[in-house]
Amino acid sequence: MTTMNAHALFLGANSSNSFHQGLLLPENVKKALSDADRELREAIREAGERIKRRGQQMELATNSYRAANQQPIAFEVRFLLQGGLAYGTAVMPAQTPPQQSDRDTGVYVRTSFAARQEPGLASQKLFELIESAILPLCNLKGWKAERKDTCIRVELNCFLHIDLPLYAIPDDAFEGLEKGFQDATGEELTLNATRMLSVMDEHRTLRLPSDRIMLAHDKKGWVQSDPRALHDWFDEQFGRYGAQVRRQSRYFKGWRDFSFEKKGPSSIFLMVCVANCYREGLVSADERRDDLAFYQISKALPEMMNEKVLNPVLSVPSALNDWTDIDRARFERAANTLSNTVGDAINGHFVPSITVDRFQRALGDRVPNRPDLVKVHSKVPEVSGPSLLVSKSALPMTKRTTSG
Repeated sequence: MTTMNAHALFLGANSSNSFHQGLLLPENVKKALSDADRELREAIREAGERIKRRGQQMELATNSYRAANQQPIAFEVRFLLQGGLAYGTAVMPAQTPPQQSDRDTGVYVRTSFAARQEPGLASQKLFELIESAILPLCNLKGWKAERKDTCIRVELNCFLHIDLPLYAIPDDAFEGLEKGFQDATGEELTLNATRMLSVMDEHRTLRLPSDRIMLAHDKKGWVQSDPRALHDWFDEQFGRYGAQVRRQSRYFKGWRDFSFEKKGPSSIFLMVCVANCYREGLVSADERRDDLAFYQISKALPEMMNEKVLNPVLSVPSALNDWTDIDRARFERAANTLSNTVGDAINGHFVPSITVDRFQRALGDRVPNRPDLVKVHSKVPEVSGPSLLVSKSALPMTKRTTSG
């Protein structure tokens, strides 16, 4: 049984700061990302309209589509928020820079598909189109656009960036989505695209089939990928096991950012590990013990890093921790240190200041220096000598005073 209760350090009371509060993205950061995202969307939308007005859709087609079809490919753009801000697990980075707050906005292109269920749109030409669409805006704002394997990253400054993954959706699936949206809301999707995410959450029938969404990859062309499938899976875990699962996801992302300046375990890996701990019954703590739940998950994390943790929504098995041996050893070493330090924070002593110090050692100074928020589970046993759980050296020093 743990001897200290540090739940208030994690979640806090109405009148106190907490680790959780320190992890949340400030409103000004979310607004800066949202404002820049809106401008990027508008630039991309205008580029799409120019393509249609000028009848240049066929110039974006693959050679095989041109050879087999006389009709130009369809081309229409929509956007969908995804990633940490969509999951509700985004956290403020611990080390900025180089770490950055980010927003993920999927760019969805309605396009004709070839007979083999491949987009008639060339993936490389879509990359080039989006890059050219946002370049004038980036130059005007002093932003830097960089092509990654699966997205275009727009770095707003040394603290913020926006990722734009590019997706292709076939005509018929997109038309079904638009009809479903109008049936559910009485509104046209074209005029209310910003509501797509919330409406899709309310009406699961609006989901596009996962095998009909293709992600543009800079090196591999088109690959099957449905970010909404993973979003739905996380929503199911949050709904089944409670709000603590979402908070624990934030806590472990906060630990990752504090422990690794660059290249730590991915957010998706950590979130799946957290959810799996609840699914496998490894967490017995209730909603009033975030500290204990964090400890229980931390004890399971090193072993999970040594096993394959699969993406839970892919039909073809794909490990989220397909790391190099060097990275695996580095991550596992940090996870073991975390588990030991957190265990020492809540077990084997009855001194609140020791609990605070060890949690700060594991998670940084976003854990508040508030020993008064730590509760002692039980009194120190009335025994003497070596059998005391806390040695004199572990107790805080007190000054000797004289009177008179």
